[in-house]
Amino acid sequence: MSRKPDSKIKEDIMENVLSAIKEKGLNNLSLRDIAKETGVSARMLIYHFESFENLINSVFIHLSIRHKTILKTILAENAGKSPARISEIFIETIFADDNRDSLLLFVELYTGGLRDTGKYSLFYDEVLHKWIGEIENYLIRQFGDEAKLYATIIVSLSRGLMLDWLATGDKKRIIDSSSLFLSMFEKSGVSRKI
Repeated sequence: MSRKPDSKIKEDIMENVLSAIKEKGLNNLSLRDIAKETGVSARMLIYHFESFENLINSVFIHLSIRHKTILKTILAENAGKSPARISEIFIETIFADDNRDSLLLFVELYTGGLRDTGKYSLFYDEVLHKWIGEIENYLIRQFGDEAKLYATIIVSLSRGLMLDWLATGDKKRIIDSSSLFLSMFEKSGVSRKI
């Protein structure tokens, strides 16, 4: 019987791989390149992740879960505030300068993986369905059957603004644009305190 990979070691490897990818980017990166950059043998990477695609999926799911934890903290700390205000706080928090490299990697895989969504299906499930589901659960009491649609709008807005910020570096305009959209959202009578 073979041993199961140690989850703590796997977690440490993901952090090292994430750091290496932040530095080098994903383009033309191989398993051997990652092994060299992290000091972890390619064999050990395969033992823990089974394939290059699973490694990349795991690292980015790990990153997405980290961002989702930030969202959950914001939701808990701001209970009673409007969804628009909570979205605004999340965008201001997640678009911090020290998070830029992580968001660049997120976008790199998000867009690059579109050529073969099957390879990165676990990643897309996490960053699309699970994110939308998380926000939908928050909005369900207020919006009922339409909560998923509103959650999709919020996720799409934040992703579009993220692309714009990464391309231009104009954080103030992005935050102001988000605030304007969210205030229009509130003025339309759609957004109420939950």
